[in-house]
Amino acid sequence: MNKIEFLKDRVNEINENLRGAYLNKINEISSLDYLFSFSRSSAKNLFISLSSPLPFIKLVDKKYKESLSSLFLQILKTKLLNSCFIEASVYNEDSIINLKFIKTTDTYDKIEYHLLFELFKGNTNLILLNKSEIELAFRYHSLETSHPLIIRTTYIPPKKIELIKEFNVDNEIQKEDEYIKNLENKYLKEKYNSLISQLKRKRKSLFSKKEDLESDISKANKNLAYKDYADYFLTIMNEIPKGASSFTYENKNIPLKAEYNTTGNLNYLYKIYKKAKQTIALTKKFLDETDDEIQYIDNILALKDIYNENDYFELIDELKKKNIIKIKNKNIKEVKIKAISPYFIEYNGVKIGFGKNNTQNNELTFKLAKKNDYYLHLANEHSPHIVIFLNNKLLSDDILKEAMNLLLNLTKKEDATIYLANIKDVKKGSYQGEANLLKYETYFFKKDKDLSEEIKNAKRFI
Repeated sequence: MNKIEFLKDRVNEINENLRGAYLNKINEISSLDYLFSFSRSSAKNLFISLSSPLPFIKLVDKKYKESLSSLFLQILKTKLLNSCFIEASVYNEDSIINLKFIKTTDTYDKIEYHLLFELFKGNTNLILLNKSEIELAFRYHSLETSHPLIIRTTYIPPKKIELIKEFNVDNEIQKEDEYIKNLENKYLKEKYNSLISQLKRKRKSLFSKKEDLESDISKANKNLAYKDYADYFLTIMNEIPKGASSFTYENKNIPLKAEYNTTGNLNYLYKIYKKAKQTIALTKKFLDETDDEIQYIDNILALKDIYNENDYFELIDELKKKNIIKIKNKNIKEVKIKAISPYFIEYNGVKIGFGKNNTQNNELTFKLAKKNDYYLHLANEHSPHIVIFLNNKLLSDDILKEAMNLLLNLTKKEDATIYLANIKDVKKGSYQGEANLLKYETYFFKKDKDLSEEIKNAKRFI
């Protein structure tokens, strides 16, 4: 079977399923992927991907609530929503599918629209025609190109390539199914790309801030020596002539203020020491806070690949409260928390819970966990909370090992020092998700198991 024959089979399937149905929804799942939903309850949804390596059109059962909101989508919806699907056909015996619609206006005029999908690898396009005139195109092409596409001009198909290669249908379908399987991740990546970019920029600025703070501490540490200089100066004050600009201490030339008297210079030397001491104490506090923010962002970036939409909702709410970054993207500015339930995997009949953010960590450890359950956390750095729900069972080595593997899989570490504590010895800290351990055991553990599938299929606590 060649590609044109394959497309004709797809066209027949589309016509059998959708002919006469009304288009009531268009979702933009990513900047290259669109889902067309129809009014007929038995009708499948029509999926179109403009992905350059793998352009395809396919009927799918899956529905998506998610949608981006590009200008192209808004115009397309204005033109096509509530129109009747007439038929699909292969256009010009080429890799172009023509989807014909009839739109009835408020004044009962009928407009004939043709949505052309050009399935050319490396040059895909989606073009809306009013009869034969171009009204909208995903990509416009100038007159200088071999295939001009200009609004309000007549559509002329590209020069047909006569050579039609055979291709493996089963392999093609497998690629399509795999592509659709990963759509949600693609949607989330595109929708929240600006948020992740903001966090990465913030992380970079925090490292610059950390360097400046460390430099300030280094300079202040050197000035701690002024206590020794002052103590020595106190013993030789009577020998220092008026207007002296320096004195010698252990073969080093220590500057003085020539305009000060000896008492003034003594105070000046002690003042430098005291200022250095205060700077170190205050700067170390700022440095600890900066390190804490870096670790917090690192934890988010490590977990982002397993976030779903609700996790992002919770994260945005959390970021607003912590005021680490300003939420700028208009698509995610005003969101509501849909759920705060943490997740769990099961191992040998035991639930091992984990949180993806502070909200879920707090719910997991301080509301769901019982006093005889066990808590795990990376030593001295941000990480998801892990809780082993024993339900009156004993903590075995294999269950503990599974929980430690889960923690390292979530944090993308190959090995780490891990704290293990009984829940009764875990107390709330000063902010949401912070835990203080009264007693704990310390383990150094090396990851020896990939739990990516288990994490991907993790369930939420109800």
